[in-house]
Amino acid sequence: MTTRTGIIAAMESEIRDLSSSLEHEGTETVAGREIRYGRLEGESVALILCGCGKVNATLSATLLAAHAKVSRILVTGVSGGLAEDLKVGDIVIGDSFAQHDMDARPLFPLHEIPFEGFSAIGADADLRNLLTEAARAMLLFTRPPGLEEARVSEGLVVSGDQFLSSSEARNKVLGALPNASCVDMESAAIAQVCRAAGLPLGVLRVISDSADGSAHIDFAKFVEESASIACAETVRHAMRALAR
Repeated sequence: MTTRTGIIAAMESEIRDLSSSLEHEGTETVAGREIRYGRLEGESVALILCGCGKVNATLSATLLAAHAKVSRILVTGVSGGLAEDLKVGDIVIGDSFAQHDMDARPLFPLHEIPFEGFSAIGADADLRNLLTEAARAMLLFTRPPGLEEARVSEGLVVSGDQFLSSSEARNKVLGALPNASCVDMESAAIAQVCRAAGLPLGVLRVISDSADGSAHIDFAKFVEESASIACAETVRHAMRALAR
C-alpha cells in the first residue's frame, strides 16, 4: 500500500523551497486550500500552505487527513524560542504539544481541552527521532547562513492565537508552562487533529526570535535565506530516510 506524507507550513516562505523541488503530479483546491501532490526524494507527498493560527492549521490538517488520505503529517517552519538556552537558528523537534491559550477554567483545568481529558499531546516517537536525525544531518552537510552554531533539541511546543512580541506575554506563557521550548500558532492544533485521526505527527521548528520583541535580525530575511533552507533540507533528509 502506497503511503503519502502530508507537509504543512504556515507561511509561503517556509514551504517555497520544498514546492520548487517537488516532482509535481497535480494540484487541487479544497475548502479554499491548495493541495499540491507529487514526489519528494522519491516519496509521495501532499504539500499545503495553511496560513497562521489554530483554525487555519486545523482546517489544513483535516483536509490532509480526510481528503488527501495522508499516512503521516510533518509540520515545518519557524517559531519563537522560550527555553533560556535556545538561540536564533537553533532547531527544536517537538516531543509534545499544548495550547497555551486554552483556558476553560473553572470548568476544566488550565490548558486542558474541554471534554477531551488531556492538555498535552505527544509526538510520534518514530517521526520525532527521524526529524532529529534529519536535522543533525542537515547541519552536518548544509548548515545555511545564520545556523553556524545551531543546535538540535527536542521539547514541548506550545501554540496559541497570539504572536508573542513582548517580555510580558512571553513570561505569562512560561509562568504557566515552564517546560515549554518554543511557541508557534499551529502545531498543537494540528496535533489534536492527528490524535483524532490516528495519524503520526512530526514537527520541526527553527528558532527565529525570542518571542519577546527583542530580535536583532531581519525576520523576513532570516526566514527567506536561512530558516526556509534549513527546513527544506531537513525534510529532504527525512524523506530519504523514509524511502530506505
